[in-house]
Amino acid sequence: MKRLNLYFLILFSITNFIIDAQPTPHQMVQLMGRGINIGNVLSAPVEGNWAPVLQQTYIQDVASAGFTTVRIPIDFFGYRTTGDTSIYPKAAGTLSSYTGSTADYIIDSNYLNRVEEVINWALDENLIVILDFHGKTLKEEFLDTFDQGFAPASYTYPDSAKRAADNEKFRAIWSQVANRFKDYSYNLLFEIVNEPYFRMSAVEMNILNTDVINIIRSSGSNNVDRNIVITGGGANSWQAPLQISSTILNSDNHLIPTFHYYRPFNFTNSSSQQHTDNDWGSASDKATVDSEFDQVQTWAQNNNVPMFLGEFAADNEGGYNYFTQTYGDYEGPDNASRVLYHEYIAEAAISRGFSFTAWDAGDRANKTIYKVTDRSWVEDVRNALLGSTLSSEIFGETANSLQVYPNPIKNRLNIKSTKPISYIEVFDFNGKYLLKFDSSNIIDLSNLDIGVFLLKVVYKDETLPIFQKIIKQ
Repeated sequence: MKRLNLYFLILFSITNFIIDAQPTPHQMVQLMGRGINIGNVLSAPVEGNWAPVLQQTYIQDVASAGFTTVRIPIDFFGYRTTGDTSIYPKAAGTLSSYTGSTADYIIDSNYLNRVEEVINWALDENLIVILDFHGKTLKEEFLDTFDQGFAPASYTYPDSAKRAADNEKFRAIWSQVANRFKDYSYNLLFEIVNEPYFRMSAVEMNILNTDVINIIRSSGSNNVDRNIVITGGGANSWQAPLQISSTILNSDNHLIPTFHYYRPFNFTNSSSQQHTDNDWGSASDKATVDSEFDQVQTWAQNNNVPMFLGEFAADNEGGYNYFTQTYGDYEGPDNASRVLYHEYIAEAAISRGFSFTAWDAGDRANKTIYKVTDRSWVEDVRNALLGSTLSSEIFGETANSLQVYPNPIKNRLNIKSTKPISYIEVFDFNGKYLLKFDSSNIIDLSNLDIGVFLLKVVYKDETLPIFQKIIKQ
C-alpha cells in the first residue's frame, strides 16, 4: 500500500484537467500537486525590471515540463492603482479626517488586462493558477505600515486616517479583481496576500482575511465557493498558518492555508555575505524538516483543511548567475546539497498530502529553475521537484497502450487497450481500495462520490500495471 501511495502521488504531479465543478479544498490540493512560481515578473515595480517581460512560451514550457500549478505573484500597488493615500495623516486619533472612498482606488485597466492575459495563457495550458497579491510596492505602501519597529517613518496608527485609506485601497483592489475573474473556472484560485506575517499580527491578519473573503464571496458567480489561499499573521514560515483563527476556518468551506519554507536561511540564502552554510542534507537537517512539516500536517488534520506550500528554494549553486554566467563573490550552496534540498522539501510536502509551488524567478535571480533567456531548465533541480527519476519505473513504455475517456467523467468510463486486460482496480487518493472490475470496455463508476481517484490496470501478460488519474464530477 505504501508503494501504491507513491504511485498515486507521482501520478498527480504529471496530469491535470480543467475543472468545471468546484472541488473541495482537499480535492483541489490533490489536483494542484507539484507547481512553480512565475516570480519577479508581474510583481516587479515595472514588468521587465527584474526579469524579461513574460512571454506565452514561458507558461507553455512550465506545462510541458510536467508542473501542474503556477503561482503568479502580482502587485497592484504603485502606479497600477489610483489613490494617493500619503495625503492622509498617520498620527493616532486622525481617523475622522479620512474623506476618501472606494471610488478613489481604481486598478489601471491596461495592467488588469495584462494580468488577465497571463492567467488565460496558464489556464489554456490546463494549469491550475494562483493569483497571488505580492510585490515590492505592496510591502512598501501597505504591509510595512503595520510595523512600527521595522519602519517607524512609514508606520500608521490603527486609528489614523492613512491606515483607513490604506485598508480601503487594499480592499477596493480585491473587489475589482474578484469582479473581473468571478466567472472564471475553478482552476483559478485567489491568494489574499503574500507573507503578511513579517509586519502584521495574527489579529490584524484575521481581520484582513475575514474582510477579503467576504469581498470575494459577495462578488457572486464562481467566487461564491472558489478556493481561496490564506495565511496567518505574527509568525512566519511553517508556523504562519497555525495563527489563522479557527473562526475563519470554520466559517468558510473553501479555504486553503499556506506557508513558505526557506529554513535554514543560513543555507537557502548562502550566496549572500552574511550567510555561510553551503551544505545541507544531514540527518539533523532532514529531521528538522520532518518535525516542522509534521506539526503543520497535524494542525491541518485537526482543522480539517489541506495545506499548500507556496514557496521554497535554495540559492543557485556557488551563487551562480545564469544570466551573466558568473559565480558570486560569497560562494553559495554546493550543487548536490541544492538539488537534495529541493527534492527533500518537495517530497516532504507531497508525502504529507500538501501541494507546492517552488520559488523561481528566472535566470537573472539568485534562485533559478527556469532560464528565461534561452528557454531551458536547471535540469537537476527541475527533476528533483518533479520526482522524474521515479516516473519511468511506474509508467514504463506501456503507458501509451491505454486510453480512458471521458475524463473527467460523470458515470461510465470507456477503456481501450492494445493489450488484453486482466482486471481493473479503483483506489481513492490515499490508496484505499474501492472497486474491482474484470476486463471490460466500459466500467460504471456512478457509485463513486465526486473527487479524484486512481485507476490501476493490470495486464494479462504480467507487464507493469498502468496507473491513471480519473476525476469524477
